[in-house]
Formats: sequence, structure tokens, C-alpha cells
Amino acid sequence: MKFGIMASHQYLFEDDLQQRLEELWDIVEHAAELGYDSVWAINHFLGSLNTPQPISMMAKLIEHSGDMQVGSGILILPLFNPIHVAEEFATLDQLSRGRVILGVGAGYRRHEFESMGVPMEKRGARLGESVRLIKALWSGERISFEGQFYSLQEQRIGVLPYREGGPPVYIGAGTVAGVRRAARLGDAWYAPGNSPSPTYLPKAVKTYEDALAEYGREDADVSRTIGVELYCAPTTEQAWEDAMPFVKHEYHTYGEYEELSWQKDRFDDLVRHTLLIGSPDELIERIRVFADLGFDHLIFRPWWLGMPAQQAKRSLSLVANEVFPAFKEVRA
Repeated sequence: MKFGIMASHQYLFEDDLQQRLEELWDIVEHAAELGYDSVWAINHFLGSLNTPQPISMMAKLIEHSGDMQVGSGILILPLFNPIHVAEEFATLDQLSRGRVILGVGAGYRRHEFESMGVPMEKRGARLGESVRLIKALWSGERISFEGQFYSLQEQRIGVLPYREGGPPVYIGAGTVAGVRRAARLGDAWYAPGNSPSPTYLPKAVKTYEDALAEYGREDADVSRTIGVELYCAPTTEQAWEDAMPFVKHEYHTYGEYEELSWQKDRFDDLVRHTLLIGSPDELIERIRVFADLGFDHLIFRPWWLGMPAQQAKRSLSLVANEVFPAFKEVRA
């Protein structure tokens, strides 16, 4: 099992952004020293929070992340031109000497699509075509490509990636169609860990496994990554006491979006079934559930709006020192 952190660079507009970013670099350096495997940048447009954009953030995170992988978690690929993405991530691959991951998803906030003039109903098809074009460009060969949305005639990428074939592509997906797309096109499936339904994840895993078999892909050739929210303290009682004021603040902020309004109405279910908050022993028990489902990379948001950086660092240290060893054999 690998462990990664979501950089979670979303802040209140009244915050001092420079101070918050300095705190972020410090937290990432701390995670790198503790042996975390990856760090991930987020992507949204026209949001209710001050959110620096992921490609620029990844370039900066490369400087502070030691040997960690640096990924986009998740780039809303239908809102980008795939040629631009292919060249940007080839550049990042060179800057990091092969440590970047392109994590992509279809998106879900309607106002982002409407504002950019991209039909939301076509986002799945656009994502799939974009992934195919990006991978073709990363071959370094002169290519011709004719798709529904993009076409090229005898063109070659303008910057070669550091790794032959380019960075791995992780596809974030929660719907049946999206999970099947991840099985068909992705080097990894990036699964959402925030469904309040306890039956969702086992069903989604079966969909993924069935699709892998249908497309003739071997399970050993792909990674299963899951994104969750996690906080650790010496006791479960202390963990909940420490985290809940910040969790409520952040999730009620998210609930302002029409697509996420359910999070206000079902907050108790969300907390009970999805947030990993507790002692090291409690977290080990819950993470083993993911491992038993075949997940090999756990990425978690380690803090919420307003949480002091030192508090987040204490939680990260406790996870590294007391949770990692339980998964040492799996991590190796």
C-alpha cells in the first residue's frame, strides 16, 4: 500500500494566500521526510474558494517533494486541450525526472462547463478521446489522429517526456461508465472514497474488475488508487474533537455548490461512512478494508479549511510512525 496526500490548496479568499502556500510547502516537505509516496494537486475553476491552478502548483511541488510522486488529482480533462496537457505534462516529467502522474477526470460542476463553452453531456467522450491523443503524442513519433473533437495530421509533440511513453495516466471515476473507461484506458483507477453508501465501493470494484477482464487487461498491469479524508490522533475521541470543527466548515462550504448540496443534507452519513478519523488502530482497521478490495494507493486530504499546519503535521507523523508499519509488507 502506498500513501499519498492531497495538497488541498483551497483557501478562504480573506486568507493570506502567500502564508497558506508557505505552510503547504512546509507540510509537503514534512511528508516527504516521513516517507509518504505521493502528493496531489487539485483542479477547479470559478470556485467559492481561492484555488491556485494545478499545473503551476505541480511545478512548485516538484521542488518540495523529495522523491515523492507528484500528481494531478484530478485535472478536469474535458475543459483542457489535450495537446496543451500532453506538452505541459511532458515538461513536468522532465522537470521532475520522471516523478509526475497525470490524473484526470470528467468533472461534475455544471457552471465550469457552461462558463467555458464545453457541453457537459459530452465530457465522457471528450475525456476518452483526449487520453488517447495524449498517449499517442507521448510516443514521440509523428502522428495522425482523427477524432470527434480533435484531429492532427503528421504532427509530433514539441517536448518529449522524460519517460518513454510518458507519465502514467490515472483516471478518476465514480459512475459505471466512468469506471469502465478507467479500466479501458487508464494505468490506474482513481476511485472516490466519499460515497455515503457502504455498498458503493464493493459494487464499483466489481464493475472495474469485470471491465478489465472484458478489455483483456491484467490486474497486475494497473493500480487501484482511492481518495479519502483522514486525520489521526492518539485516541479516536481526540481525533474527532480535533477535526470536526474544520470538517464541518469545509463541507458546508462545498455544500454551496448545487452538485454537492447533498453533503449538507447527509452530513452524518458522510462522516460515518467516509471520513477516516481516529486513532492509529482505528485507521489501520479501516484502511485494511480498502486493501482487501485490492486498492494499493491511499491518497488522503490531511487537513481542512482553517486547520493549523502544525496540527496537520502531527497527524501526518502519527500515520507514518504507527499506521505505515501495519502495511509494510504491502507497501514493499
